[in-house]
Amino acid sequence: MPLDFGTAGRGSDNDVTRPFSLAYKQKMLDRLTGKDAVSARQLSLETGLHQQTLSRGLQDACSLSVMPSKRQTREWSIDEKIRILAKAGKLTGSELTDLLEREGLLLAEYEQWRLALAEEGRASLATTKRIRVLERELARKEKALAEAAALLVLKKKVNRLWEAEGDGTDEENEP
Repeated sequence: MPLDFGTAGRGSDNDVTRPFSLAYKQKMLDRLTGKDAVSARQLSLETGLHQQTLSRGLQDACSLSVMPSKRQTREWSIDEKIRILAKAGKLTGSELTDLLEREGLLLAEYEQWRLALAEEGRASLATTKRIRVLERELARKEKALAEAAALLVLKKKVNRLWEAEGDGTDEENEP
């Protein structure tokens, strides 16, 4: 039984179609167009959806006019994130989509939060290590810059001494 990627009601009279939630459609479109995009054929093999259904859904999405988002990014507190993750963890499908819409949260943001929680802070540990490496590198470069500045000062002093010595020598050697 084919599953409708677009709206309900597509298919022949013999086929029964089920509409997907907005979150599922968005996830499939992200897989087809996102950073690590796969072909409609590959996604068809992974999900069991017909390739034509995926291709048609992609075409429909590409044909929509793209309007600039008027959505302002919101800073979420840790407590708000925890509350939403706790509620959303128990939900699936349209219930999850409804919750995210009520909260004004995009599915992609929710997924980022969920993955960060699942990583149990490994990302923050890696970030902390990277900061330490960069701080050491910065200290090393600051030290090298200070040494180069000191060498320039010494070079100027040596040049002034040579010039002063050269001026005194020329006067003594003149008849």
